[in-house]
Amino acid sequence: DREVFAVCGAHGKSTTTAILAAIMEGSAIIGAESKSIGSNMRFSESSNRLIFEADESDGSFLNANAKVAIVTNAEPEHMEYYGHDEKRFYEAYHTFLSNAPLRVINAEDPYLATLDMDAIRLYPSKDITNIHYTLIEDEPFTQFDLKDMGSFSIWGFGEHIALDAALAILAALEEGMDLETIRENMKAYSGIKKRFDIISKNSAVLIDDYAHHPTEIKATFESIVAYAKLKGLEKITTIWQPHKYSRTVDNLEAFKSCFQGTHKLVILPVWSAGEDVVDINFEAEFSAYNPMMIDRIERDDTHLDLIKDSQKVSTLDQGLIVGFGAGDITYQLRGDH
Repeated sequence: DREVFAVCGAHGKSTTTAILAAIMEGSAIIGAESKSIGSNMRFSESSNRLIFEADESDGSFLNANAKVAIVTNAEPEHMEYYGHDEKRFYEAYHTFLSNAPLRVINAEDPYLATLDMDAIRLYPSKDITNIHYTLIEDEPFTQFDLKDMGSFSIWGFGEHIALDAALAILAALEEGMDLETIRENMKAYSGIKKRFDIISKNSAVLIDDYAHHPTEIKATFESIVAYAKLKGLEKITTIWQPHKYSRTVDNLEAFKSCFQGTHKLVILPVWSAGEDVVDINFEAEFSAYNPMMIDRIERDDTHLDLIKDSQKVSTLDQGLIVGFGAGDITYQLRGDH
């Protein structure tokens, strides 16, 4: 019985949902913790609207009952659920969008660009202009112009952040919200946990990020480079915990190129998520980075100790350190394991 604003996509759906929840009143269910809400959920007695992160990984997004369907992209992912059948995968997205009377899409996504249905289409390369990054009270912000609507400012760094925010803006306008109210309400968004999550600014800046697909890592790493430059940090150390053997094998070549620009690559054991072990020679495959293979991280207040065979092999306490992964790396980085 709710007016559901359902957000889906392989990448960016949590961020887009959280931004939309900051802009609009209503209940919200997000796949990650919104820092401005202090939770991944919000219940509103006064509004009949539900801002909902819909999940394509198990097909459940087809039950979203969306009034407005918002799709950030439709890159094939979670293909084991779809029997590794791209036709079946794309048909699910088509059904998700067809079920909604109103649609907002990233029209430069290769699949979404082919759709012959009524939709509000965002063309990021021409609709989003004058992107630049700035620090406001030492926090990262992306500023951009959207179509003829003027300038917007959103917490976080990256072209992908501007894209997510633009989709949320277009959806809110479709609901009839005033443009200046949208612009002002966006200031309430302060990021989501584990997405460019700055967890320490001591002797080293430590960032935790949930990215576990090479497309996500590449986009976030470009933001990391921009942030390090503004902060005057010369050295970037990347710690990667591969998530699932199947994803690692299926995207191995893309993974090998998504860390370009890091000064040091540290690789943790694969977080299997219940999958059978597959032999992957990470030292050979990622030899261009001269990677350091470790077993775990131990966090101190001011530094990270890297542990291999129960021995400390290195300490990280300078520059910018970023951890990527969807396993328990977040707890290791925080010292919570």
